[in-house]
This record gives sequence, C-alpha cells and structure tokens, in this order.
Amino acid sequence: MTPFTRHTVRAVLLLLAAAVLAYAVGGVVAMLVVVNAVLVVWLSLYLFYMAKLLRWLQSPKLRMAPEGFGVWDEVFKTLLLQAKSRKKRKQKLGMALQRFNRAAEAMPNGVIILNREGRIEWMNHLAASHLNLDVERDWMGILPNLLRAPEFHQFLQQPLDAAPRSIKISVPCGKQRQRVLALTRSTFEARAELLITQDISAAEQLNATRTAFVANVSHELRTPLTVINGFLETMADMPALPTEQQQQFIGLMQKEGQRMLNLLADLLTLSRLESHSLAAIETQPINLSALVGQLLQEAQTLSKGRHHISHQTVPDIWVEGIQTDLYSALSNLVFNAVRYTPEGGNIDLTLARGEDAQQQPVAVFSVRDSGPGIAAEHIPRLTERFYRVDAGRSRQSGGTGLGLAITKHALAEHQGTLDIQSEVGVGSTFSAIVPLKAV
Repeated sequence: MTPFTRHTVRAVLLLLAAAVLAYAVGGVVAMLVVVNAVLVVWLSLYLFYMAKLLRWLQSPKLRMAPEGFGVWDEVFKTLLLQAKSRKKRKQKLGMALQRFNRAAEAMPNGVIILNREGRIEWMNHLAASHLNLDVERDWMGILPNLLRAPEFHQFLQQPLDAAPRSIKISVPCGKQRQRVLALTRSTFEARAELLITQDISAAEQLNATRTAFVANVSHELRTPLTVINGFLETMADMPALPTEQQQQFIGLMQKEGQRMLNLLADLLTLSRLESHSLAAIETQPINLSALVGQLLQEAQTLSKGRHHISHQTVPDIWVEGIQTDLYSALSNLVFNAVRYTPEGGNIDLTLARGEDAQQQPVAVFSVRDSGPGIAAEHIPRLTERFYRVDAGRSRQSGGTGLGLAITKHALAEHQGTLDIQSEVGVGSTFSAIVPLKAV
C-alpha cells in the first residue's frame, strides 16, 4: 500500500468514525453537522497546504521541504527527493558538457557544426582562429558571409553524400601572410553537417622547401657536371690537343669535381645535423679557446698573407658538445670572412665570456671583417640553404651556399644562436653564442 493510499484510508475511516459517533449521540442532524465540519476542516487544510506547496515550488532554491501533516508530508518529501535528483542529473549533464567542451578545445583540428542554412551552431576556438572568426560574435552567423572566398562558397554549396568532401584553401593570417587550411565536410545529423579545419601551412612550407632544395641541388650539380662533360667531349674529339691546354682542362675539371665533393660533404653534414639532437648522443667538454686558436692558424694559411688577421681570445673557455659539429659552425664563419674580404682587408677574431637575454653565462665568438658588407634585406635569409647575396662571386670563391645553414643548425644543436650585423661598405660581424659548460 502506498503512503497516499494509506493516508487516504485513514482519513476516510476517521470521517466514518466521527459520523457514526455523531449519529449515535444526536441522530442524523448531528451526523450531517459533524461530517460537514470535518469536510470544511479537511478542505481548509487542503487549501492551506496547496498554498504552502505553491510558495515552496516558486522558491529559487528547494533546499528544505516545508512541514506537512499526513499525506502532505509525504508529498513534500517526495517532491524534495525529485528536486534533488533533478539537480544531480543537471550537475552531471553540466559536467559532461564541460568535459566535451574541454575535449573539443583540446582537439588538434578545428570543428564547426553548421545547420542546413549554413549558420554556425557551434565551433571551437581553434576553428575560429583558423577562419579569423569570433566564437561569441559569429555564433549563428552565416559562414559563407563571414569568409569571403569564392572557392570556399562553391565548396559549401556542393551536395553531401556518404563520402566527405575536402578542399585546400588559403586564408589571411596577419600582415602579408597566408594560412593554408585543409577543410573537410561531412554529414553530422539530419539537418546539420560537420566542418573540420586543419592548418597545413607548415606541411605546405616543408613541401615547398623540399622542392626548392631538390631544384637547388640539381642546379648546383648541373654546372660542374656540364663543365666536366664538356671538357671530356672536347678531349675525346680532339686527342691531339696541346699538352698545356690538356693540363688546363684537367685542372678545371679537378676544380669542378672538388666543388661537387664539397657540396656533397656539406649536404651530408647538414642532413646529419638535422637528423639528431645533442641530448640524444654523447657529448664531451670542448676547449673553445683552443679551437679558436686552431681556426686562427687555418685562417692565416687560407689567407696566404692577403689579409690583416688579428685576434683577442680569453683562455680556458669550455663548452659542452660535439667537437666536429662546433668546428663546422665556427670554421664557416672564419673561412667566409677570408673568402669574401678583399685583399688587404682586416679580419678580427674575438672570443669572450658574456651573458644571454636570460643572464645565463655564454661564450661569444665573433668574426669581424672589413668586407663589402651585406644589405639589410638579405640578412634574415643568409642561413637559408643555397641563398647567396652574389651567386657568381660565391661560386667563384668555392662556396657551396650551405655554410651558414650548417652553422645555424650546429649552433642550435648546442642550444646556441647566430647573430649577424652588417653594413654595406663597412663590413660584417658574425657572432656565435654558445652556453658555457656547467661547472
């Protein structure tokens, strides 16, 4: 028996008992009076508790149930339990929604839910960033009106079937920059669709760099191979060439062959530097002062007295790293100064202690020359592979166009940096900054 049935039966029995007692005492008239009185009291209590129930239900916080009598006590307790149950379910749904939002924001791709009219019903912040939108301002906005790109409009107008549709577009990203996005549309619900955005700018840049690299390597190898092949054909067609001319041809072929070997050696060095990090291999303490002394002797040998070479070196400066890689980084700076400084010019090598931006102790190796200098627009690109300010002059000096790229990667391997200062007609200063070995 339910509590409501039990209280109802009890009330009816009390009413019958009162009626029987009144009838036995005063007859039918007394019975009717008592029954009417009990019904009036019952109705009054009903109306009182109904008003009490309404006031309680209209309260913004259903914490404590009001006191009741009989069946009303059961009603209040039951409603309070239901209210608490609904509150718990609401809290669970809220937590689940917050978890979903956090998961959506943590996704590596942007996500947008569109209705059939193309309005944005929901999107995460990454999608808004990809398409230059605002999550709050552009909510329920029409996406084709917010992103004005003809190919994107055509993409959204294409009918969807079982297979998702994809497209690659470019959108503005800052000043004079473009972000390349891969977009995928798929059916989400009966009247909605899902749009996934993925930033593939880095991959596109990598593909472009790889294509340019292959083209540059092919171009760099084609020139010496063409020279060697041309001389070989000439010597084959004219076996009676004078010995002096043959020796001249052989000397030129040897020079071009050595140039190809240097290029391949630099390519292998650059590839090796890019394929590992310093933390993954065994390092050793390096006496940077002794290494700079060795570079000074080699610079004097390469110069053959054509330059005034001076040096200022602080003794016993030690760093942690790989001797061969650090030698490659620093020797490129020194040898470039010798190659590109005109005869009679000055070259100054300096090694000193210093501090970086975080006030950490570093070794600073600088190579200053009195060469022709480099225009400001070229400096940011000097460490690119095969980038040359003067291609003809660089090839004539025997450069491969990879030296500064090797220096940049080798220094990065040692948590170091390369600083370049130059002024046309005055000269250049290339500084390698490397953290000192921890004591």
